[in-house]
Amino acid sequence: MIRNKFTDDRGQVGIGTLIVFIALVLVAAIAAGVLINTAGFLQTQAEQTGEDSSSQVANNINVIGEVGDVNSDASGVNVTRLTVQRSPGSDNVDLTELSIQYVGDNGFANLIHASKKNLSTSNSDPIDNLYYLEVITASSTTDGVMTDDSDRYQIIIPFNGADAINDEFYDIDPAIDTSDDDIRDALADDVNSISDLSTGSEAEMEITTADRATRNAFIQVPDTIEDDETSITL
Repeated sequence: MIRNKFTDDRGQVGIGTLIVFIALVLVAAIAAGVLINTAGFLQTQAEQTGEDSSSQVANNINVIGEVGDVNSDASGVNVTRLTVQRSPGSDNVDLTELSIQYVGDNGFANLIHASKKNLSTSNSDPIDNLYYLEVITASSTTDGVMTDDSDRYQIIIPFNGADAINDEFYDIDPAIDTSDDDIRDALADDVNSISDLSTGSEAEMEITTADRATRNAFIQVPDTIEDDETSITL
């Protein structure tokens, strides 16, 4: 008798295949979910990185002038004054949020704005090296924020020999509340650790904004200073 070979074994193989198929579909769905989440995370991270990079490039300052106040014996300068403006296309720049790294023949210091001074430290042993601001021209003269390309400020960095005129610095600084006796007392006799910059000496400053944009400024004191000079171009 001839047997039909297609009538004996059937059905069981189909169940196993269906189970494998369902498992593959589940794995594929999970993998797709992971890929979608990862793609979304990477997109968000890329957008944030792009925004941060744009801020670092755009939200910056330009140094357009550098002068120094001559010390009493005309042996150098005891104050450096940097005239700055907002970079073209920049958003508002808060000059009180700058971080200034000073490296020169007269010393090294990291400077913060005087309004950020740690008021808990004594004047006789300050740990903060400070810079001050002065408005040259600005749409608002009650803070240290540059909001327009026409705004001009001076960043003032006093050295050790400028202690006798520190009152002048915080009296003209638009971002310091001079009616606060605690602040006045804390700043009155505070002296930066950097010594005066003598004739022929030079220094470099790296100025970093709150958006981590950087600008470098270089200064050099002439080899000779006339006795009647009160300020010089650096």
